[in-house]
Amino acid sequence: MKTGSLRIALLLSLTLFAGGCASMTDPDVRAYLHEKNAYAEIRQGHLDRALAELRRALRENPKEPTILNNMAYIEFRKGHYNRAVGYLEQARVLRTDDNDEPYILNEARILIAHHDYRKALRLLALIEPRPNWPKGYRKIMAEALIHNGQSARALAILLGRHGGLTLDRPPSP
Repeated sequence: MKTGSLRIALLLSLTLFAGGCASMTDPDVRAYLHEKNAYAEIRQGHLDRALAELRRALRENPKEPTILNNMAYIEFRKGHYNRAVGYLEQARVLRTDDNDEPYILNEARILIAHHDYRKALRLLALIEPRPNWPKGYRKIMAEALIHNGQSARALAILLGRHGGLTLDRPPSP
């Protein structure tokens, strides 16, 4: 009896082990592991290694926009603004839901850091008509507005008194 129980336990263990190995071949799992490695490399300051890990993750899961978002972060940190913006534009196209706000905000931050205030303002205008603004939107929008000569409108946005304003004309006095 004991040997029968032992065989069953051993068989169950092997089945679980084999099942675990099978899941390791799943592209989503491999992509996740590459992303985890990339985060570790970023924390250690190894941006090139992190980018290589993220490229591997993207090969495993080419439809995951967060991988592109992380690649944009690294390219931004390396000073490659155009590449960073390109990755974020790709991420917005790949998203599977209506939540493009994180990618828009990140792209706007990069554009502002690169002093491309007009393009940042046009991009942020995609969010403005939405009923609920994401966290941090007001500050980024205000900064873009100030650099586009619309200080009064920036103040209205920050104070939450922006109703009826459009990008084409400044607020009336």
